[in-house]
Amino acid sequence: MSEFSSQGLFRPQVQRSLEKAYSLACSKPNLSFSQCMGNSFRQTVARLFSHKQMTQDVMLSRHIEATRERASATEGDYVIAAQDTTYYNYSGHKEMSGLGVIQGKVRGVIQHNVLLVNESGLPLGLLGQQYWTRKGGLNLAEGEKESCKWLKGLDAINEQARQSSKCFVSVEDREGDVFDLFKAPREDNVEFIVRVYQQRNLEVASSQVVAKLAEIPEELEDFGYERIRIERQNREVEVTLRLRAGAVNVYPEKKLSPRKHKTQGLSLVVAEEIRCVDVKTQEELSPTQEAATWYLLTSLPIETREQVIRVTRFYALRWQVERFHYTLKSGALNVEKLQFDDIHTLVNALSFYSVVAWQLLALTHGIRENPEQCAQVVFDSEEVTLLEKVSSQKIVSLGQAVLALTKLIGFAPSKKQPFPGVKVLATALDRFFFMKLASLGSSGVES
Repeated sequence: MSEFSSQGLFRPQVQRSLEKAYSLACSKPNLSFSQCMGNSFRQTVARLFSHKQMTQDVMLSRHIEATRERASATEGDYVIAAQDTTYYNYSGHKEMSGLGVIQGKVRGVIQHNVLLVNESGLPLGLLGQQYWTRKGGLNLAEGEKESCKWLKGLDAINEQARQSSKCFVSVEDREGDVFDLFKAPREDNVEFIVRVYQQRNLEVASSQVVAKLAEIPEELEDFGYERIRIERQNREVEVTLRLRAGAVNVYPEKKLSPRKHKTQGLSLVVAEEIRCVDVKTQEELSPTQEAATWYLLTSLPIETREQVIRVTRFYALRWQVERFHYTLKSGALNVEKLQFDDIHTLVNALSFYSVVAWQLLALTHGIRENPEQCAQVVFDSEEVTLLEKVSSQKIVSLGQAVLALTKLIGFAPSKKQPFPGVKVLATALDRFFFMKLASLGSSGVES
C-alpha cells in the first residue's frame, strides 16, 4: 500500500521518488538525511521538500487515506485518535529562516498530531497534522489561539469518520481541557475522552449536586478496581486504579448562563491510582506526582463496569502518540538535526519523516502483538535469506526475523524483554542495510 501520492500537482515521478526516499529512510533510520539518501538523490528529495506546491497536506494526503483504509480493516468497533503537541528545537540552525520561539529564547517549530491506533494499541497512521510558530514564519491567524489546535484536530477526525463505519474516539490529555471542545460538533460516530483538570463547577446528573471537580468523586458510583498498562518515563508500568463514574454536566465560565450553556450527555470517569509496578522488573514503584487521579470526561457510555474500564483503557492508549514523538526525535530519526534553508522545506521534511516514524512504531508494536505473523510481511525473500545466514536457522515468522536482525547489534532477548524497542530496532535496521549492500551489491540502490 503506497503512503505517498503526487496529488495531480506533480509528475508521477514525484510519487516514485517519495516512495524510494521512504524506503531508504525506513531502512536507515539512524543516519542523517544526506547519508541516508546519498549525494545525488538527496538533492532530488530536498527539491521536492522545497517546492512551493508541496505542503504538509499534499505530503500526507495518501498516507491519511491509507490510514483510514487500515482503520476500516482493523478488528474492533472503535479506533482511538490520540491528539498531542510536540516542540522541535532548532536553535542550533542559525541560518534557517522562518523559525519562531518555542520557549524563552529557544527557536523552533510546533507540531500537533492526530495519531490513529486500534483497540490493541497498534498505530494505524496519522489523520491530521498542524504546524505553527510563535513570532516566526508560520504564525497563527490574527485572533486565533493555540487551543484551536484541538478543534482543528477534531475537524480532521470528523472528516475521516464520515467515510468510515468505525467509531472514532478523540483522546486528549490535560492540555485539551477546553470547554469549547466539549460542545464542538461531532459526527454520530465520533466520541471523545479528555483528561480534565480545571476546577469548574460540575453537576451530577443523578442527584443535581453541583460541586468543583475535586469534590465530585464522592458523588459518583463505585465500579471497583482495574489494572492497566501504560508508558511512564520511557518504561512500561502496570497501575491499579480505583474506578468511579457517573453522568455529569459541565458548567461554562462564569460570564455564561449555566442553564443555557452547560454540556449535555457527558460522563466523568475518575480513575485513582492505588499501586504502580514496573512491568519488566516487577518492582513496586513509590507514588509520584504522575500518580495523580485521572478525571476523564467522555461522551462514551458508562452504565456498566466494562464500559467504564473501556474508557480508562482507551485513554491509556494515548501514550502511543508520545512514543510517536519519541521516535521522531531521540528514539530513532533525530529530526531535530535536519538542516534546511527555510521553514517551508523543514515542515515538508517533518511530515515525510512522520510517516517513517509511524512505520517504525507500527513495526515495533506489531512484533510484540503478533510475532508469529509471516516474516515477509516486512522483509522480502532476499532479506529473509540473509537473516537466515546471520542466525544460522530457518526463518518463518516476523519474530524470528527481528531477533535475527537485532542479533547484529548484540540484542539478547529475555523473558522480561523478548523483543526490542524502537531505538534498538532502528539501529539494527541501519546495520542490516549496509550488510545488504556488502552481500547483494549496491546496483539497486542509488547514492
